[in-house]
Amino acid sequence: MIFSLQKRFLVFVLLPVTIVVACFGVAGFIYTRGYLLEQWLVSAQLQLERAAHEINMNLEQKLELIGLISKADDAPNPDITQAFLIQQLLEKQGVRFVDIVTNETKDSSETKKALAAEDFGMVSVAGLYTMEACGDAGVCAPTLDPNASDRSLQIMRMLNTESEKTSKRLIVRVSFDSFLEPIKQMGLPGGGTAWLVTSTGQFLASTDRDDFLRKKLGETGNPIEKELLKEIRRKPFGKVFSERSFLNPPDIVAGFYKVPSINWYVVFLSRGSVILEPIIRFRTYYVLAGLMALGMILFLIRHTTRSVAESISEISTAAARVQNGDYSKKLPAKRSDEIGELARSFNSMIDGLRERDLIEQTFGRYVDKKIAQELMSRPEALRLGGEKGVVTIMMSDLRDFTVMSEKLEPDVVIKMLNRYFSLMIAVIESYRGIIVDFYGDSILVFFNGVESDIRSRAHDAVNCALDMQREMGVFVRENLKLGLPNVSMGIGVNTGEVVIGNIGTETRAKYGIVGSDVNLTDRIQSTANAGMVVISESTYNLVSGSFRVVRDFEVCLKGVEETKRLFEVDRPDV
Repeated sequence: MIFSLQKRFLVFVLLPVTIVVACFGVAGFIYTRGYLLEQWLVSAQLQLERAAHEINMNLEQKLELIGLISKADDAPNPDITQAFLIQQLLEKQGVRFVDIVTNETKDSSETKKALAAEDFGMVSVAGLYTMEACGDAGVCAPTLDPNASDRSLQIMRMLNTESEKTSKRLIVRVSFDSFLEPIKQMGLPGGGTAWLVTSTGQFLASTDRDDFLRKKLGETGNPIEKELLKEIRRKPFGKVFSERSFLNPPDIVAGFYKVPSINWYVVFLSRGSVILEPIIRFRTYYVLAGLMALGMILFLIRHTTRSVAESISEISTAAARVQNGDYSKKLPAKRSDEIGELARSFNSMIDGLRERDLIEQTFGRYVDKKIAQELMSRPEALRLGGEKGVVTIMMSDLRDFTVMSEKLEPDVVIKMLNRYFSLMIAVIESYRGIIVDFYGDSILVFFNGVESDIRSRAHDAVNCALDMQREMGVFVRENLKLGLPNVSMGIGVNTGEVVIGNIGTETRAKYGIVGSDVNLTDRIQSTANAGMVVISESTYNLVSGSFRVVRDFEVCLKGVEETKRLFEVDRPDV
């Protein structure tokens, strides 16, 4: 799979930025969430403590006045004192009524029993609260005042009397809601609701009127209430959180504190979404800002990489044209950045390649293509000198062509030679032969054994010679069609040691081979009649068994002292 430049930028730039932004956002949210919850708990704990002490002080004030009323008979002018104290009590917040009940009875124990039955069994709402006896004096079970439509606390105190047959009792009813009034005035931290409950979880009061008929914590099956009741039974103050997800606040956050002098607890409940509203709002803004930032980065990447990608695409297209040999179009180089510099360098390369190809094409017309490529790629190869090596040499020659050419027009001779050389050169190049030179109608070729095994190169040379004789048949048939005379060719092949390199001067040189074996090859080809391929004994020893020997013979060659054994060869299937 090929990834474009834009995709790479998106993967390697946008993805890390997204991960970093997300990690910072998550870490910041979690830290701030914890900090805000801790701050709420600190604030709630202080207010809970203050509220619990105010409830305790409120209750103590009322109990103190009740105690003074019960002792008014011992004071001077008891009726006036008692009336004054009752008026003071009635003025206290939340006092519903104050009543003194006088009963006559034969037995004080019977009186007490009757009072208990009357005051607690008859007045309380059945099943709403657990009954708790007051005794002679104390805080009785909470009751429901149908007229006031709220919960109330009944306080009873026995009064001193002079007659044993007469008993008096003071009954005071106080609204539970009055104990929560200071909390309402202070304000609840994070909004929410305040409860006043007993240690057993019984509801006494709530700032939410919907909780008026609630009996006990946990009766609705709410897990946070069950956990709250569990914690209240364990310790005098604390906190409870509902479950929370990874990036969301808890649904409910609760704190509680015990009223010092009585088994009551003040409870604060707030919604996590309200407490953490700033961080939730910040989370929304952060996500929006992050998306906008990522969108801006995406836009800049696309805008930046589009021009770069288009420039690279132009360079790639131009490179493809250059690869196919088209140097006609150059790249626009108006940009002043690295892309512009690349375009200018590319144009310079095109100029260099155009010049090089021109030189190579021109050079290749006069020397072998392989030699031209080597000289172009390795300038050090142009130095004069050479090295010894064993090669297989092949030389071809047209028979009686000089005499025949004297009878033809010069342009006809040239055209015929060009056709001949075209056919022969194609065959030589197919076998990777290196053309050293043309001598009139003769071709001198060698097969370098340094590049590969000399034995395989000897096979290439013989096969090349045989294919040249085959192509000669095509050449002759074309001549006959053109009305030109018949021609024939003889080829000689020899293997020996020569010097390979640049021969000449600094101003004029040629790449070729020199040595006695070059002259010997010329003498061998002179023994080949029309259509023959004659090889030396040294070549035969390398290719023996691969070709059919038509005949072998010994001959004295001009300029060679000893007799040479030569072989006329052909392909085995011929």
